[in-house]
Amino acid sequence: MKANTALAFLAAGASLWLYCRAGSSLRRRRLSRACAGGVALIGLLTCLEYALNQPLHIDQILFREGPGAVGTPHLGRMAITTALCFVLLGSALCLLDAKARRVRRLFFAMVVLIALLGQLAVLGYVLGVGYLYGVGATTEMALHTALLFLVVSAGALCARPELSGVELLNSAGAGGVMARRLLVAAFGAPFLLGWAIVKGRTLGLYDSAFESSLLVVGCVVLIVRHIWKSAAALECIDQDRGRAVEDRGRLALREEAAQAAVRERDEFLSIASHELRTPIAALQLTLQALQRKPGGGEPATLQNDRAARAVEGSLRQVARLTRLVDQLLDLSRIKAGRLELDPERVNLAEVVRQAVEPLQVVLAQAGCSLSLRVEREILGRWDALRIEQVVTNLVSNALKYGANAPVEISVQRRGDAAVIAVRDHGIGIAPENTARIFERFERAVSSRDYAGVGIGLFVARQIVEAHGGSIRVESALGAGSTFFVELPIEHVVSCAVPFRGMMAS
Repeated sequence: MKANTALAFLAAGASLWLYCRAGSSLRRRRLSRACAGGVALIGLLTCLEYALNQPLHIDQILFREGPGAVGTPHLGRMAITTALCFVLLGSALCLLDAKARRVRRLFFAMVVLIALLGQLAVLGYVLGVGYLYGVGATTEMALHTALLFLVVSAGALCARPELSGVELLNSAGAGGVMARRLLVAAFGAPFLLGWAIVKGRTLGLYDSAFESSLLVVGCVVLIVRHIWKSAAALECIDQDRGRAVEDRGRLALREEAAQAAVRERDEFLSIASHELRTPIAALQLTLQALQRKPGGGEPATLQNDRAARAVEGSLRQVARLTRLVDQLLDLSRIKAGRLELDPERVNLAEVVRQAVEPLQVVLAQAGCSLSLRVEREILGRWDALRIEQVVTNLVSNALKYGANAPVEISVQRRGDAAVIAVRDHGIGIAPENTARIFERFERAVSSRDYAGVGIGLFVARQIVEAHGGSIRVESALGAGSTFFVELPIEHVVSCAVPFRGMMAS
């Protein structure tokens, strides 16, 4: 390999490497184009030497060749086909950033022409045909030079796969399979058949007529073989695609059935919740009547004390059942996008006080002391009843998971938002569960240990987000939990709450 040939290959490799590593670096792209320009310049000057039949003294700058070097009519000068390939290669590398369609087509045509010239030279060495790798009395293209042109042209095509169709070769589809198989035949068949024919002719096994017949029959056999194998591969792909379509259809049917089951479940929950309200209300009225004296006075705390305690316990369970039914109704409304809000200008501190007041007795019975710290006045537009529902759900959770421990509630203003914080000193929540507990029917602990179905926090999140706010929790196992509700003070609240929950499994 001549010195200038090696230098041009090094510059071409550097140009490709810089282009692939450039990214958004303008400096690397300019260096890439400079290396490509050097490649084209070396090839162009050598072509001028052949055209003018005058040395430009560029052939032995790096290394001097002595007279009589192998395949060297001109000392140190590369083959004319090599010089032409370098002109094309350098020009193509300069066009790697091309955006115009015509320029991109020119890039592709030049790279393909380089590959064809390299392949002809290799074929010439395989067949022993000198004019395929040398022109007249000029320097001949070396075998390793021809192979390097094939490698560099492949690298240039891979640098712009969207132009060259290289992406198709990597495809797992029918087109990719066909392209890979036929390319092997296109590149392999000429070399294999040519070598066999030349060998037979050299050994005197047949004449020129038989040689032509052998070439035709060999091409037909090889082409038919690859067509048959490609057709078989495409048939397998079609069968796999057919099975995939059938599987997709079955999955679609299963998904539709699952969605229908979810709709039926939600509809059942909605209907059952509505139907349960009437007997629960009647039961509550009956228990309240039993709790009072026959004359309609104060509750019977002295007479039949045991029965009075039983009635009081039953009333607590009825209240709990009422809350559960209300949560189920809210869940069905949220799912249908019908949970309406009635925003008005209210004092958030007073809303929280009113929500906590009915819970004082229940907290005292559970041994939970209540600490309430609120600012005097925090005015904003909120649905007071829904905010009370959120506070009630959070305090009920604190009561459930932190019995016999203090519960601390604070309400304060932070910039353009109001923050409600409910802290308990209960069992706490593991870090991996802090986001999951706000989803439908999700719980951080087993229902065997703590009652509940995992609706309260989900409903609370939907209400808070409908107000344009957010809810989160900070907790650790054994260290209690603090729930933070952040509500914007000035926010246009939609009349209906959109469903933002994830599909429950």
